[in-house]
Amino acid sequence: MKKILIIILSLLVCSCSKVKDIGISEEKNYDINLGENTFNVYDKVTIKNLINDKNIELLNENDLIDTKNIGENSIIIKYKHDNKTYKKNINYMVIDGVAPLLINVPSTQSAILNSNYNPCDKAVFVDNYDKKPTCDIEGEYDLSKVGNYDLKYIIKDSSNNTISKKLNLIVKEQTSTTVSTTKPSTPTVRKRYNFNDAIANFKNDNTLIGIDVSRYQGDIDYEKVKNAGCEFVMMRIGVQSGFKKELSIDSYYLKNIENAKKAGLKVGVYLYSTAVNDKIAKEQAEWVIKTLNGTELDFPIAFDWENWQYIREYEISLYDLSSAYLTFANYIEEHGYKAMLYGSKYYLENMWMDKGNYPVWLAHYTEKTNYSSDYIMWQFSQIGEIDGINSDVDLNVYKIKNVYNDVNIFFIL
Repeated sequence: MKKILIIILSLLVCSCSKVKDIGISEEKNYDINLGENTFNVYDKVTIKNLINDKNIELLNENDLIDTKNIGENSIIIKYKHDNKTYKKNINYMVIDGVAPLLINVPSTQSAILNSNYNPCDKAVFVDNYDKKPTCDIEGEYDLSKVGNYDLKYIIKDSSNNTISKKLNLIVKEQTSTTVSTTKPSTPTVRKRYNFNDAIANFKNDNTLIGIDVSRYQGDIDYEKVKNAGCEFVMMRIGVQSGFKKELSIDSYYLKNIENAKKAGLKVGVYLYSTAVNDKIAKEQAEWVIKTLNGTELDFPIAFDWENWQYIREYEISLYDLSSAYLTFANYIEEHGYKAMLYGSKYYLENMWMDKGNYPVWLAHYTEKTNYSSDYIMWQFSQIGEIDGINSDVDLNVYKIKNVYNDVNIFFIL
């Protein structure tokens, strides 16, 4: 009897789930007028963008079209025509029209005579879609002959989008090591950015001035830091020092969070990550939440990804990287904290395809930034000095009123 009841209930559930489609069939004798039916990969478009027919009423016009896969795709639309409801399978194309981006592609390289040198090994580049764009050298060169060769990098993705750059390859004989008789040059003396100057230059009714720290600053006297005028501290909670390596807690984090709070400073944390996919990013977010163990923060948890020089080795696309960040940020927000993305001006403007609706912590070492988008925090110096810390320290300014306040992204201080 129980088995019969289970079968009947299952049939009822299945039939209920299909109620929406009862009576919906494909209209055979009407051709729907299409709008744009070719889209760039990762474009955010809806069915409304696909259909341009005033004679029908779209019932799912706000459904997103999947543009993650290059080639021909299809989607089912539902619509009303002549007071009847129909569905139809509509095909569309997804293309990639974006060339790879150059990260570090040297214009001059030197090769030792008779070596197996490959100039492409020194080139660092990445693609929005392709995980493994290719590099070839255009022009002729001979590693068995000393000389200067004018060549060209040809960097291409799987859709044949290409970018090139000139290369001067110098083939030379290996020189023996000799003892230099040249008088060593006087090292350049760096002018450190005093915290008092930071206050004078950036402090106003809409800003807070602070620092960010890790184990590299060693033991910190937070009472002195507070008395020097510092208002907040961003501290490293953990670090993943390399691809496929485990996360480890910053050796000074527990001491930093306890003493900074005790001194009355506002606090936030950042994670130095090399996550290359959603799975790793989620695991790292889980680790951060577990390590915080309910600690109250005044500032967001920042995702700090800087290993651009290894991105070819990681075999990831820019989309993969943005997706990993969003996975991390979403998990952080779901667990009651706020998230933000840390990055330098160039990479924020050129490499992060999708930052979501999360704020940005900008690194740009200048007196006046020309960063092209919004940010809530600006790291303006990496050679700051403040009473209570015996080494260089990063200096930051936070904007209290910012574009993110109205969408509940940041804690209102």
